[in-house]
Parts: sequence; C-alpha cells; structure tokens
Amino acid sequence: MKSNPTNDPADDILKTGTTISDSPSWFDSLLTQIRELRQERKHPRPQVEITAERDLSALDKLVEMPSPVMSLFTDLREAIHDYLHPRKIESSVAPVEVEEIWSKPDDGLPKLISVFVHVLVVSLALVPWATSFPKTPKLTETAVMVYRPINLILPVADNDKSGGGGGGGKKTLTPPSLGKLPRPAEKQLTPPDPEPPKNPDPTLIVEPTVVAPQLAQLSRINLLNLGDPNGVPGPPSAGPGVGGGIGSGQGRGVGEGKGPGVGPGEGGGAGGGVFHVGGGVTPPTVLQRVEPQYSEEARKARYQGTVVLEAIVRRDGTVDIQRIVRSLGFGLDENAIQALKQWRFRPGMRNGVPVDVSLNIEVNFNLR
Repeated sequence: MKSNPTNDPADDILKTGTTISDSPSWFDSLLTQIRELRQERKHPRPQVEITAERDLSALDKLVEMPSPVMSLFTDLREAIHDYLHPRKIESSVAPVEVEEIWSKPDDGLPKLISVFVHVLVVSLALVPWATSFPKTPKLTETAVMVYRPINLILPVADNDKSGGGGGGGKKTLTPPSLGKLPRPAEKQLTPPDPEPPKNPDPTLIVEPTVVAPQLAQLSRINLLNLGDPNGVPGPPSAGPGVGGGIGSGQGRGVGEGKGPGVGPGEGGGAGGGVFHVGGGVTPPTVLQRVEPQYSEEARKARYQGTVVLEAIVRRDGTVDIQRIVRSLGFGLDENAIQALKQWRFRPGMRNGVPVDVSLNIEVNFNLR
C-alpha cells in the first residue's frame, strides 16, 4: 500500500534532512573528500585582501590630554596659592601617666610563687629521664647436682681369700645407669633391677639385695632407683651383661664381675673397689713424671714447699685427684694438680691382678 503524496512544505523539509539511514558510508565519504581536494588543486580559491585607511588621530580620540601650556599655568597657580596661604597643621602633646615598673616591688609573694612553679616544671621534666636508666638484670644461677662415681674403700682381705665380686645385666644396648647399690646382705632372694616396680601394690614385698656383707657400713647414694654407682646418668638401664643383675658382667649382682656380689671378681662379695697399700697390695710406681710449673706469684715471693694430694691410681695407670691434703697457695696447688694428672703409673697389684690403690702423693716446689 502506497501513501498519497501531499504538498505540505513540512514534508519537503523532512525529506531533505539527513537521517541515520541517509548517512553515507565511510568509503563514500573518503572518495568525496579526495574528489574535493583534487578539485581545489585544479581551481584554487582566490585570496581575500582586507585594506583600511590610516587614522593618526585615533589614539587622541581615546584619551583627551591637556595642552602643555595649560598644565604649566595650573601648576604655577597652585604654587602661588600655597605660598600665600600656607596650610596650618595643629598638633597637641599631653603627658600620659604610666605605671612605674623599675622600682622593687614590696610584695615578694609573686616571686616566691614563680620560683616554686619553675622548680616544679623542671622536676617533672627530669622524672622520665631519672626513671629511664636500664635496670641491672638479676642473675639467676641454677645449681645442678652431678654425681661422680663412688670409690669403695674396702678393708683388705687376707692373701689367701678371694675378693669376690658380681655382675649382671639384661643385654641392653645402653650402659648401666647411675643409681644406688641394693642393700648388702648375706643371701640374695631377688636380683636388683633399675626399673621401678611395675606393681604398685604387691602382695609380698621382697627387697632386692646383693651378696656383699662387707659393704653394709658404707654410706649409700641418695638416689631414687637402683643402679651401678659407677654408671652413667640417664634413663634406667640394666646394662649389656647377662643374668638379670645390673652391669656388664654375668650373674645377679652389680658390676663387671660374675655372681651376686658387687664389682669385678666372681663368687659373690665385693670385688675390686679401691685398696690401700699393704696386706698384699703393692704400691704403684711412677713411669712418667711431669714437673709442675712455678706460678709467677710464688716465684716473686721465692716461696717453696710441698703440696700433698690424695689420689687414686687406677688399674690402667691413670690418676684421679680426690682432694688437697696440704696446700701452699700462690697458685701452686692448681699447678700441682695439673702436673699430677699427666703422670703415668704402673698400677698396684694384689694377687698378681692390677687394682685401684688410694694413696697420698707429694709434689715438691723448689727454687734452684
């Protein structure tokens, strides 16, 4: 269906307008611009020149300036008038009373208050500085009790009697643990065990013992568990021995021997330990001696004398210092101990077997 054409001018205006559907494409617009550019090069547009006549009086019309002659007469007239009729300027000065500030005030209370306020301000300023000093830290020392192996000083038996001894263990990989000796007794019913009892409420209590009656008078180490007095600190361990006791030997005792006793040897009783010279025990002999060093204090004072040390010569020829029996001071005691630790001995013998021997050793200091 076609619409009827009308002669309304508004319809013509709308038809000649540009709409979205009538806008040319970008390609058509580009061709149009190129065509106009070529046309302008072939037929350039004429230049338009604008000319105007000069008007020298244009600036004078903007500002109306007086003539120099009139300006001169005006200045001259004002000067004559000022000379004949001078202007009078009247001024009046009257004294004004002010407060006197140079004399000393009679009242000293403001001054006292000012001093107090200044002292208070300075004190408050110094308080943080005075309290900012670092406090000396309090040193806390922790003392740890370290047990050293017990030396069993045994009574010397006759030459024709065996020293006895004992040992045991449960084939553990760790060495026997440090602990107190079981109660010495004539007979043994239960072997010692470093582990605490597993039954806290047993029906029949049997105390573990060792067959070593000669140790009944010796002081016992105050430890919780049973063990070897020469063992190492650590968790309870019966040691690598066999037989059910404690140690590296065999049997139901404690130590490196065989049997229900204590120490090296076999058959029960107390073997090994530390002996004194005499009763079949020969004294150790010195193989290697190291001379002690003189201290500078003793050398300046020309001090001489002898330091006596109580020591134990072990079966391997080494020396364990127990205590100082006689002291010299001046640093000589320490030098004597350091020298004696380097000595080597042929150990004392008992029945042809090396034993530990306790004796006093003298270390002499002489200036030559």
